[in-house]
Amino acid sequence: MATVMNLLEIDRVSKVYKRGKSPANMDISFSIREGEIIGLLGPNGAGKSTLVKQIVGLLAPSSGEVRYRGVNVLKQQRRVSSEISYYAQEPHALGVLTAGEALLYTGLLRGLPRREAEIQTRELLERFDMGDLINRPIKRMSGGQRRMIGMGTTLIGDAPVLVFDEPTNELDPLNRKLVWDLIVERNRRGATIMLVTHNVLEAERVVDRVAFVNHGQLLEIDSVAHLKQRVDGRLKLDLTAAYGEVERLIGRMEGWGDIQRTGEHRIRLYVNKERAGRLLDWMIHDNSLPIDEYAVYPPSLEDVYVYIDERKAGAAHA
Repeated sequence: MATVMNLLEIDRVSKVYKRGKSPANMDISFSIREGEIIGLLGPNGAGKSTLVKQIVGLLAPSSGEVRYRGVNVLKQQRRVSSEISYYAQEPHALGVLTAGEALLYTGLLRGLPRREAEIQTRELLERFDMGDLINRPIKRMSGGQRRMIGMGTTLIGDAPVLVFDEPTNELDPLNRKLVWDLIVERNRRGATIMLVTHNVLEAERVVDRVAFVNHGQLLEIDSVAHLKQRVDGRLKLDLTAAYGEVERLIGRMEGWGDIQRTGEHRIRLYVNKERAGRLLDWMIHDNSLPIDEYAVYPPSLEDVYVYIDERKAGAAHA
């Protein structure tokens, strides 16, 4: 069996911006494996962006260190900048350039021959359905268009490591799907990817492992499957009652599992997996049940997110 290499090592990293203030990060340690997609999840203000800037060498830790291929990133900044491509939350530093110039010059800086940089520039703009905007200044584009150009400057040059900080902010549903597709495609071509987001449901579709960060601390890190198993082995059943029948539906569902009222006509039932088959069979064949529609869901990363944060908050007040 081939050994999976730790490409990036975050070793007891802390960051304090002002003396006497709470740390933005506090004693964080974990590794990123070559070839994986790892998600860094947490709410706004959790310390994710600060941590990422330290990982890519843009911000020096107050203590601890980040190593890329075994060497501190701050001691090999030229290599890190050429091999780790970073998509920032606000990727608009190239606003004075046109869309084509921003992609072309980034490709050249990453070492592409000019002809190859020109080819990749056109291919990316066509993929974004922005080929006719090649000569438009970025500062004259919409927020979503500017973010897609930022995505292009991250992808051009085929860097072996890609770090994305909130890549789908300001994007419409079609472009959000395109971004996730591009991330998966690059990973299949061998790129190691770190994905920073607070959009748990979108991230769940692509990540291999998840690191949860809040209050500047690493709360958990594990595979998606293991995290879900640790949180709750039950299935969620969302039910919409016929008009005016929600109380009767609750009464009919009692005894199958825990019930939550989630809306005027909606309830959520948590049922053990071994009972779910019998419950669904009964629901399908009993025409007297006042149900307009239903949906069954396994535990999600959103459930994990809520569980971990609530557990942390409970421990803090214990």
